[in-house]
Amino acid sequence: MTAFLNLSIVLSFGLATAHVKADVWEHVNTRPDPRRERVNVSKTQFEATRKAVIAAGGTNWSSCDFTGEDWTQTLIFEDLPVSATEKTMLVEAGPSCARGGQGSNGAMWMVRFEGQKPVLLASPKQKFNGWLYSIQPTSSYGLQDLVLGWHMSAMETGLSYFQFDGKSYRRISTATLITDADGNAKIVPDPKHN
Repeated sequence: MTAFLNLSIVLSFGLATAHVKADVWEHVNTRPDPRRERVNVSKTQFEATRKAVIAAGGTNWSSCDFTGEDWTQTLIFEDLPVSATEKTMLVEAGPSCARGGQGSNGAMWMVRFEGQKPVLLASPKQKFNGWLYSIQPTSSYGLQDLVLGWHMSAMETGLSYFQFDGKSYRRISTATLITDADGNAKIVPDPKHN
């Protein structure tokens, strides 16, 4: 009887977790947020971020390997207002690092600055790549949830939902944004990842 009860609790928790993950897509808009403004950072912040990206395995990101140049010299910084109390930025690999023919897909990192020192909150190792689709009003551990996009075709965009776990951002769910010829769009959660 105890084994049956434990199994029942585990199954109920698993179903509840899957339901919560699928529900995250209910409030995601079918239109992406406007593109964020690029910002300039100090030379000290730029160099510290560049070193953090390299230390996190940034030079091994496959789309950057073929360039033969130091693509970390062209990092792009954007304000990422996910907290009212902390300064966070989105860092993207620049144009020399294969942002794709459509200009959107590419390696990204999220950093929080503690003075001049960057702390990585997300990197391509956590599948944090593509382009910033939206900042969600929901939050975890004081930082707002994020949705990233991955351009697949004129009619399909891959979406990844990220939440902060207290230490870093983790992908908790995926979906596909499907747009028909009339411009009508819907988000279809991926049953394999939800």
